[in-house]
Amino acid sequence: MTRNPNTGCDGDHATFCRICEAHCGLVARVKDGRIESIAPDKDNPLSRGHACVKGVNMHRVTHDPDRVQAPLKRAGAPGEFVEVSWDDALDDIAQRIADIQAAGDAGAIASYYGNPTAFSSDCVMTFLDFMRGLGSHKPYGAGSQDTNARMVATNILHGAPFPVTFPDFADCEFLIIMGANPLVSNGWLMCTPRIRHDLDGVAAKGRVVVVDPRRTETASRYEHVPIEADSDVWLLLAMLKAMAEDGLLDDAKIAKISNGWPDLLAAVTRIDLETAAARTGIAADAIRRLAADFCRAPRAAIYGGLGLCRGRYGMLGAFLLGAINAVTLRYGAPGGTRFGQQMLASTAKPFSGSYGAPFSRIGNLPSIGGKMPFAVLPGDILEPGEGRVRALFMSSGNPLLSAPGGEMLERALAALDLFVSFDFYRNETNAFADYILPTTTFLERGDWPFVAFGELQSPFLQYSEAVVHPQGESRDEYQIYCEIAHRLGMAAPTASPEKIALAQAGHLPSPRDQIDAMLREGPAGDRFGAREDGWSRERLLDFPHGVMVDDLPDDAHEWRLRISHDDGLLRLWDPLIGEEIARLVAEMSAPRDTSTLRLIGRRDIRSMNSWMHNVDKLVRSQRPVLLVHPTDAEARSIASGDIVRVRSPNGAVAFEAEVSPDIVRGTICYPHGWGHGGGWDRANRTAGGNMNILLGVGPEWTERSTGMTLIDCLDVELSLVAETAH
Repeated sequence: MTRNPNTGCDGDHATFCRICEAHCGLVARVKDGRIESIAPDKDNPLSRGHACVKGVNMHRVTHDPDRVQAPLKRAGAPGEFVEVSWDDALDDIAQRIADIQAAGDAGAIASYYGNPTAFSSDCVMTFLDFMRGLGSHKPYGAGSQDTNARMVATNILHGAPFPVTFPDFADCEFLIIMGANPLVSNGWLMCTPRIRHDLDGVAAKGRVVVVDPRRTETASRYEHVPIEADSDVWLLLAMLKAMAEDGLLDDAKIAKISNGWPDLLAAVTRIDLETAAARTGIAADAIRRLAADFCRAPRAAIYGGLGLCRGRYGMLGAFLLGAINAVTLRYGAPGGTRFGQQMLASTAKPFSGSYGAPFSRIGNLPSIGGKMPFAVLPGDILEPGEGRVRALFMSSGNPLLSAPGGEMLERALAALDLFVSFDFYRNETNAFADYILPTTTFLERGDWPFVAFGELQSPFLQYSEAVVHPQGESRDEYQIYCEIAHRLGMAAPTASPEKIALAQAGHLPSPRDQIDAMLREGPAGDRFGAREDGWSRERLLDFPHGVMVDDLPDDAHEWRLRISHDDGLLRLWDPLIGEEIARLVAEMSAPRDTSTLRLIGRRDIRSMNSWMHNVDKLVRSQRPVLLVHPTDAEARSIASGDIVRVRSPNGAVAFEAEVSPDIVRGTICYPHGWGHGGGWDRANRTAGGNMNILLGVGPEWTERSTGMTLIDCLDVELSLVAETAH
């Protein structure tokens, strides 16, 4: 196979997308040092010609005239910047860090880790280590708007927040999907670039049942079971009870793979199916049928997405979903739930113990996977006392449009002594930064599909060099970390004594070199030349489209080796689960205020949170509107096209309404990431409002066991502001 042209040279460059977990193969055509076009890579053996509209338009981000291409320093009010040299920026940043460190307050430096950071090997492997090297123990992250509930549930079930499981699509015959829209998201916490093909395969053999308050794109294609927003836990508990009552479970076999089933079963018996039916809007006999059909299907799995995790009982819902897979003996079974294929050498239990400490100064909330919940960051900056945050380093984030805080977050950012943003856009949040340091897009750096290596259903390898050279003065993040560290007298951007010793000896490998070593030592690796047919980065360069490692045996049946509990058994009970079920049961008698509606979010396949809205080809056909059920609209004299106001206890926002039967009565739906006012011209001309203004900030607005922001299923009021011509 022919290697790619050298970086920046004319021709077609095989690479892969790093916007989401799917990592679809791409072919970028370069002419005169610029990317002219991007197409799906038909020769990529994993994605086989699939790529969504975002990936094939990524060159419009790389060559966006609004991109930050030189270091920017604040020179006035928020959003007012001047270009400075790298040396001037880094010298000043290092001196200000040193001054803060000299004050001796270990809690004064914090970081924020945005979603795109996970898709850069440099960042995901080094950013938090760099912050620890600066003496910071306060990493805040997007996980409290995203994955934390799933991580805590997995920590209980498996003994560690990672790795997670996902359906064995190839052999599945009955799949239940809750709180996910994979035809738009491409799947969550799994690498499935051909997800529609996978789901169609399941449906052809049996059934795909989508439980969701909205008739999503996925629900429209398969079987849709509408459900009341924020009632998933009632359905899952009722299904467990029906399975047990109807004799569909084998207690002896459950005992061989798990601990705690008797405790969970005792708690489940407190749930009444009729109450669950009233809460979910799904008839009791329909719940019982769904439970029976699932148990009797030879090859079945239940899968949950982000929508399951962002309500008042997100962690409990994610746990119960895993428990159903466990008690129906789906772990490692053909067509059931499985761990990803291991491609890299690693310890058996790499993430053990990463739940709990350090706890947040505000609210005493736990860290999940080493990161603190964002909802308490504004208070951590503004509230006086020892440990108050004075400096913030933000990697690829825009929390003003993707997290809680609103006006309080703006005040907090303005109060910082030092705010440094690593980004390639001037967005709404880093308008408050002292410095914006320009970083590379994924087309300007070599990389591995590192996240995918833990989420693969089939063994696959790929490495891509940079397609084009960094634009302007942009730099890779790791290079920037090293420059700051050296100015502070650090041998390397790390707190690890082993890495410091290697750096002092001149032998510290780069993050990409470290991954190469893990590959070479792993099950498919060349063992540094000892195995002739093994793989390394150098050999992969001869296969730029990637390779399926067909001779690597499927290890799905060895799932117990991936459980971090000492006995290798799943945990189906924990005091946290008892507390959450008790809280749920205590609410059974509380009637819901029917004058309010519940607000949920959604995704658009042309959008990725807030950061791709400056690409005209993507946003010109997008129209963020509030979906309202016809009955709820009629009660408020609302018609499609009207401007309406949504009000929560925390604020109010105006949206354009669209009356739609695709949303259940009592629920309204709007996408996040809109309401632009940063340094990007096209994004600022888009319609839409910032729904995050409606979110609460502080520990009282989180799910306490996880620190998850209560984003979905907020109780809100809806009213007409202005009619439009109908």
